[in-house]
Amino acid sequence: MEMNTRIISHEFEYFAPNSIQETLTLLDQHGSEAKIIAGGTDLVSQMKMGKRTPAYIIDIKRIKELQYIAGDMVLKIGAGNNLRGVMNFFLPASVPYAGLYEAIRSIGKTQVLNMATIGGNLCNGSPKADTAPPLLTYDARIKLVSLKGERILALKDFHSGPNRTIMEANELMTEIQLDKLPKGTSSAFEKKARVGADISKITCAVTVVRDGDVCRSCRIALGAAAPVPMRAFQAESMLTGKIMNDALTEETSQQVAQEINPPTVGRTHPEYRRHLAAVMFKDGFRRAWQQAGGGK
Repeated sequence: MEMNTRIISHEFEYFAPNSIQETLTLLDQHGSEAKIIAGGTDLVSQMKMGKRTPAYIIDIKRIKELQYIAGDMVLKIGAGNNLRGVMNFFLPASVPYAGLYEAIRSIGKTQVLNMATIGGNLCNGSPKADTAPPLLTYDARIKLVSLKGERILALKDFHSGPNRTIMEANELMTEIQLDKLPKGTSSAFEKKARVGADISKITCAVTVVRDGDVCRSCRIALGAAAPVPMRAFQAESMLTGKIMNDALTEETSQQVAQEINPPTVGRTHPEYRRHLAAVMFKDGFRRAWQQAGGGK
């Protein structure tokens, strides 16, 4: 049985840089022996349990260069924004980004919302990260920087396995980018957990573009349903350009269930996750569809 001792038993060197440039210099010097900490809601817990024992901790919490939300045609979200700040930004927004607001709100715990950052939620590489599915349905991009330069890549290419990403040891995520969503777009997020605010058993996000009774496009993403947060591309293709009806929604839900690759270990049986995936897609799609049509 794993024990959380509530203390960190190993020694490490702590840095609190004041800029991105200073952070990148530290990462270049210490490489894989260093870990970035922003909110610390995951890393500190793992350090207490001895799962991670970094020799160097680089605390970026106070770097203002990473804390912004701005843009029109391209919305740019600094990776250092805490989850509450991102949630509050989208609270008065129109329905296109409702899924991201709902995903962050589902986390529930005040301490986590105030401490955890949106960049940290993604960089942990967890297939259960609640912000990943809605961001995937928005075709989000991320910016990674190092002393050698920067690269921008699709979020769908970022996760490489359970708790793994393609980010190099000398790189820092600085920004999440979202293109402006077209008229008639809405999104929704569904989550199943053991109890409220618990780690997800499975999540589903849906973003739909509606034109009358026609589904111009639909993007479906799931968390805790595969080794990485995933898009259900085949299910999406079943809805594109189609006149919507209950039979097509039901057929698509079964495709979603077949498309996921749930883990075979843990407390939740794979077939139960498949059942949940189908139900959650239908619930999320119907909410997004109604919101995109002004509640009709």
